[in-house]
Amino acid sequence: MGGILRELSEEGVSLWLDGLGRDRLADGGLTGLVRDRYVVGVTGALGDGDAYREQLAALAACGATAATALRELTISDLRWACQELEPVYLRTAGLDGLVSARIDPAFAEGTCLTLAEARSLHLAVDRPNLLLEIPATPEALPAITRCLGEGIGVHVSLVLTEERYRQVLEAFLAGLELAVANGVDVSRINSVAGLPVGLLDTVLDRELDLIGTPEARAFRGQGGIALARLAYRRYERALGSARWGGLAALGARPQRLLWDATEVMDRRYRDTRYAEELVAPNSVTLLSERTLTALADHGRPASAARFAGGYADAEQVLGYLDRFGVDLPKLLAAAEHEALAGLRLARAALLERVLARLAEFGTAA
Repeated sequence: MGGILRELSEEGVSLWLDGLGRDRLADGGLTGLVRDRYVVGVTGALGDGDAYREQLAALAACGATAATALRELTISDLRWACQELEPVYLRTAGLDGLVSARIDPAFAEGTCLTLAEARSLHLAVDRPNLLLEIPATPEALPAITRCLGEGIGVHVSLVLTEERYRQVLEAFLAGLELAVANGVDVSRINSVAGLPVGLLDTVLDRELDLIGTPEARAFRGQGGIALARLAYRRYERALGSARWGGLAALGARPQRLLWDATEVMDRRYRDTRYAEELVAPNSVTLLSERTLTALADHGRPASAARFAGGYADAEQVLGYLDRFGVDLPKLLAAAEHEALAGLRLARAALLERVLARLAEFGTAA
């Protein structure tokens, strides 16, 4: 079992499971995925199952608000997941076995609020293999630097353009330099930078469909992977810099690129295409359990050498998008705004669900 997944692992790809809830922790499902599916990291997500019932009842008896209850449930899940993945964390000397937790997206557009929320959750969970997910908004970039400077691991999400990724890399390097100045052991700091490849394709394909010419439509499904390849090229160049060399000499780890390949949104494409195409050494691929199962069943991953050989093709794809009149910065800035709004709506819906569960136990706090 896991032949294809093992191949990816051997190519240097770390497979992470997206959206782990308490039911999957309670039924031993995560243990099985680590053992059989080469899963070495997770992102947390509050589930709906009965595994929360006992804690919800206790929170309701204390008169907890929905916000307080959500925080307590989340902290408990994160501690549990960190404990489950601790053997992987130790076995890989801290490279993997990581758990990513999203901070409240309401704080993502303010530096001080982002930093305060990240510090609070980091202290509450108190596990070395925790990463805090912070969207790569311009306002949050200084907070990312400050978090890393204090030894707080960061999962930077919603990196939509090569220019924004350049800024994220700068925030990462500045954060490590701040950590050195603060006397923090940089060898213990982890960070990933996430590109939502499916979202990028969805946005670009929509624009190509609006242009409507056969030439434009021929480039559907190529933009997301092209942007990912060029981001990885920038990552490789950063590793060759003297600035990085000085940090690496102190034991620092690179900020790995994470391909958010959870779902292929256009059903005309192969359901495993992003995980198959984005095979790059020292990278992370984030998958739903459904996509992970599909990958194990019928995936045909490319080689890492093929990925690195695609840089010229990626430049050509972006060149054609420009010729077709696609205003990439404007388009992706709008996509960032829309994605952040979606995160805030999802958070509000989650609070409503928690409120409804609390009401089952006699409180409408």
